Amino acid sequence: MDMLSRLAINIILLVGILSSTIVEGQCPKDSNYYSITYTGGNTNYVQEAVTTSHNEIVAVLQNPSNSTFVAKFTSNGNVIWSNEYSPDYPMVYWNSFPWYEKTKMEGMIMAKDSTYYIYGSTYEHGRAVSGGEDPPSHWAGLILHLDKYGSVISGRYIGNWRTDYAINGMMQLGNGNLIVYLRSLFYPFTSKLLCIDDANGIVWATPLQPNTLYSEVAEVKPVIKELSNGNIVVANGMVRNLADTLFQPWLPPVIFPPPLYYFNLFQIDGKSGTLVWQRSSQCPPLTNTHITKNFIPQIKGISELPGGNISFLADMYLPIDGLIYYNSQDFSKRAVNFITNSDGYFIKLYAYHQKGGSCSLQNVWQAGNKQVLLVKDTTNQQRIIFEIDENGQITSSKSFSSAISTELSSDFGLQQKSNAGYFIFQGDPYSTSFHLDITNAKGNDSCIQRPVAMVSEDLPWPWFVDKVHFPTIPPDVDMRYSLFNFSRKSYPLSQNTICQYQYTCCTDFIDTLHAHNVSICENETYTLPDNSRVNTTGSYYTKYHTERGCDSVVYFNVKVLKSPSHLTASPDTCLESPAGVQLKATGGYDSYSWNGLVIPDSVYTVHSVGTYWVTAENICGSKTDTIHVYDHCKFPIYFPTAFTPNGDGVNDVLRVPLANKNKFRRLSIYNRWGQLVFYTTTRDAGWDGKFNGLAQATGVYVYFLEMETLAGEKVNQKGTVALIR
Repeated sequence: MDMLSRLAINIILLVGILSSTIVEGQCPKDSNYYSITYTGGNTNYVQEAVTTSHNEIVAVLQNPSNSTFVAKFTSNGNVIWSNEYSPDYPMVYWNSFPWYEKTKMEGMIMAKDSTYYIYGSTYEHGRAVSGGEDPPSHWAGLILHLDKYGSVISGRYIGNWRTDYAINGMMQLGNGNLIVYLRSLFYPFTSKLLCIDDANGIVWATPLQPNTLYSEVAEVKPVIKELSNGNIVVANGMVRNLADTLFQPWLPPVIFPPPLYYFNLFQIDGKSGTLVWQRSSQCPPLTNTHITKNFIPQIKGISELPGGNISFLADMYLPIDGLIYYNSQDFSKRAVNFITNSDGYFIKLYAYHQKGGSCSLQNVWQAGNKQVLLVKDTTNQQRIIFEIDENGQITSSKSFSSAISTELSSDFGLQQKSNAGYFIFQGDPYSTSFHLDITNAKGNDSCIQRPVAMVSEDLPWPWFVDKVHFPTIPPDVDMRYSLFNFSRKSYPLSQNTICQYQYTCCTDFIDTLHAHNVSICENETYTLPDNSRVNTTGSYYTKYHTERGCDSVVYFNVKVLKSPSHLTASPDTCLESPAGVQLKATGGYDSYSWNGLVIPDSVYTVHSVGTYWVTAENICGSKTDTIHVYDHCKFPIYFPTAFTPNGDGVNDVLRVPLANKNKFRRLSIYNRWGQLVFYTTTRDAGWDGKFNGLAQATGVYVYFLEMETLAGEKVNQKGTVALIR
């Protein structure tokens, strides 16, 4: 780093340190809270988010037009970076093949190395043929791997032509392997649970195909959890689209009209991928009740309880009219805690809601030995965060008003590290703004906090169980797992702080206007002030944390310069048109010197014959190449009539003479029996008079020389050459 750059960083740090000395003692930053609205260039809402070890937030956002962006925020909600990611396979022509659209990233996880995996799906098109496509267009799963700076580490594709797959869930095991839920969208609808190791090899692939009459609910994301024994528990949704019947002794049968939804729970051996157990539980049928909309119940979180029991937390409707379960007509939405033993058999059901109201479960997370639930009151749209202990009992609750009170609004909550408060996102798929509330360390935010009284109910589960089964079928890896290119571009976000309390002994300083520009050569690395080493072009940052708890974020734009050793000019050419001719050089350099004229373009147009040279020069070196421009395009062909491979150093090798101005393509030489004794497509290569290591006899040989004029017209010459020893 140069002296000016170091001086600028020291000034920034000094400003942060001076601002932190306004008040004596430690700054009580954990009392701060914020309510912030962000606006982007498109509609957007938060799909999922994670927190880092420094209480930074990384969120993946999506909009209905299938644009995905990922943003990173400080613990106070300031934007560190925000980027849009899309498949890097642009459609240049109407029949481009392949190309991608409808890309939708559904979720994310933070890996053990503090990088991020974003997962979802894309729609891949085949080659346009006779008004259709061949192969036909289809869905495929995608994985995007990002570093902490938002740079693309790698992209992965899981799918194949004539299949339809989407990635709907992912987690990382304790051993570092990735578990991927690959949902099948084509008959016979055999989804797969994949285990992928660090070397990107598929360790096992478990087929998941439900029995006849049942199918997966495409709108429900599976939830995946690793247990303490290394096994994996998965919860997803199933649907039956045919009526079911309850037969009772001495009573008429009871018909349950479709659709009928089920919680499908199963456990997989983490080492082999074999199915350990599977259970299913029918949810209350809602057809012909006062619930007119087609509501889909879904499990949103799994926790392993002390003693081995398993808690499945779900969003669903439960009856409230006190009638026999199959006669119920009056239902209310609840957050429920469905508890099973370690083998998946039902033990307890707890239902949670605001006193006198109903609620919808948004998401769930673990905080020590407690589970934390974020729900939305369906009456007044308030967000409620409450904690439950291992026995399913409510231990605390807090309520917050909504900044976005639309019917389609959704929320996503996160726990700050060390249980120091909450982050709560809120958005609407059709709004250009989304909202973030940051509570203080005790989970309070006076800007939006409201009184709340949550209640719990201990209920039975009288509905059908174990209707859904996975038949035993052989594994079938019918997809390819390959590299995939993603492009990245900045997605600017403006932010507006609606309400806050901030103890002002110091303030965060994010210097977005004075990024430090750093250039390095290929195969070199640059060490950031926090000792992170980078070797790819991108925008990076270092965060300094002052004694009083404030952050100073300094940005570095690192550019890897292309080595001039790669420079190559286009072949010699001819000028037969008054419009001139374009000379070309290898792209990727900041500037080019064409006969002493420095321009940023790798293409240079000339209007006269002569010799031209191009130079690329930077801190990594310098190289010059030349191009000859002739006044005509076709030249005579010259070839020797004899050569003497006797080892005297004179005329020992037969080559195409440099006097030939035409473009060389290939040279073939045959003996008198028509046997090919020499062949080359390299102009500088020559024949030393040997074949298979043996010296050939003195005599006459036939050559066939293939060339092209400078305008691309084929010109060939056939003749004889004498080998003399």
